[in-house]
Amino acid sequence: MSQDRRVRVAIVGAGIVGLTFAIALNEFDRDHKFAIDIYEATPELSEIGAGINVWPRTWEILKQFGLEDTLTPCFDHAPDLEPRIIFGVRKGDQKDGFKVHDIIGNGGALRIHRADFQRSLLKHLPLPGTAATKMNSLCAVHLSHRLINYSYTNAGPITLNFEGKPSTTCDILIGADGIKSSLRPMFLNRLPNPQRYDKFREPVWSGTVAYRGLVSREDLEKVYPGHRILDHPGLMYTGKSRYTVMYPVSGGNFINVVAIVHDTSKDTTVWKGPWKTDVTQAEFFEQYTGWDEEVQALIRCVKQPTKWALQSLNHLDVFAKGRVFLMGDSAHAMLPHLGAGASVGIEDAYILASLLTHHSTPRVLSTHYINHLASVYNTIRVPRAISMAKSTIDTGYLCNLEAPIYEGYKPGDEIPMDLLVEGARTIERNWSWTTTNASEDRWRAEELLGRGGEMAML
Repeated sequence: MSQDRRVRVAIVGAGIVGLTFAIALNEFDRDHKFAIDIYEATPELSEIGAGINVWPRTWEILKQFGLEDTLTPCFDHAPDLEPRIIFGVRKGDQKDGFKVHDIIGNGGALRIHRADFQRSLLKHLPLPGTAATKMNSLCAVHLSHRLINYSYTNAGPITLNFEGKPSTTCDILIGADGIKSSLRPMFLNRLPNPQRYDKFREPVWSGTVAYRGLVSREDLEKVYPGHRILDHPGLMYTGKSRYTVMYPVSGGNFINVVAIVHDTSKDTTVWKGPWKTDVTQAEFFEQYTGWDEEVQALIRCVKQPTKWALQSLNHLDVFAKGRVFLMGDSAHAMLPHLGAGASVGIEDAYILASLLTHHSTPRVLSTHYINHLASVYNTIRVPRAISMAKSTIDTGYLCNLEAPIYEGYKPGDEIPMDLLVEGARTIERNWSWTTTNASEDRWRAEELLGRGGEMAML
């Protein structure tokens, strides 16, 4: 089918979720109906951050996108559903820390460096000359394209306006441009009673910062021979108002370190300054003075620590309207305590690609039909994202020993083991979603689409 006759899909944002949606749409587009344009504001494609968790639920989705052979060599173990440790939980805010509980899940966590993940996705974009994937949809990537406005009528195409670039058009517009989304406030401004959505326009600071860094295995072995993490899939050291997680990435050659510090007095306040800054090792170390030597040794090996202000979005109750769809962090940015942000965004991509390529979806998308499709997307994705965002907040309080069961305890206090184990087991239950089946959401979405689709096409 010529490009002129295809449904033109514009994706704003070339991060993990935007790229995944393009791959999903191409994989499911057996009728060759779509032409994809990806618009990225930056002059090059790059991923910030280090480690990312791929859970069994997410892995089953990625396999449906044809990514299995490319991604599997990047993981620290072959994907399976064997019971595995996700994190070994230890009490860490004292000189001699101790084991609390092993959080175990079927399949554990597949851990991968973000750069490796992005490179794998780029191999599967249906770009001209790409050998790793079949070409169902046409695709092009446009760098240095910062969206500043869009407009459309019910009957005509969507016009996209970019800073310093010519305008373009599309039939469907996807916002996958992250927590600082330029598209989200434009989308909210076009909803009925837009003032109702004022609190969803900008991110909210959680009162939490994360110190991050990568440690080479070689350096850690020199500083602390026999460190526990050298032979462990993942550790979590908990303490009052802060906790640290660490796990191997890049085939075990590096240890990803994320150290959380929470100030409850600053919840939902405004963070002033850049979200990410380089900090000294001394500042990082000061936050964990008096902690277990295993934590302090790891911090001493972080040569270039960074500090991140952890932001999230209030729980938006609509992700799609008409021909404009939000997904990933642009719709539901959440805190990192469950390692679920990327997974929930990939689920967004999975459901929307399934709806757009469903056999009942016509080549010519009427206003009535696309409104129905948007309604189905909202019905499936909004409750799921809100539930996960709330669960990750609750999990953070448990990891920080700030949940109600720990009220009255101060940093370094002896906390009864039964309370520590109770908290760790609750965290374990909060990860039970990782082995559920996302295909059930797809089936439900397709059922809803078919149920109202015939009327929508009339």
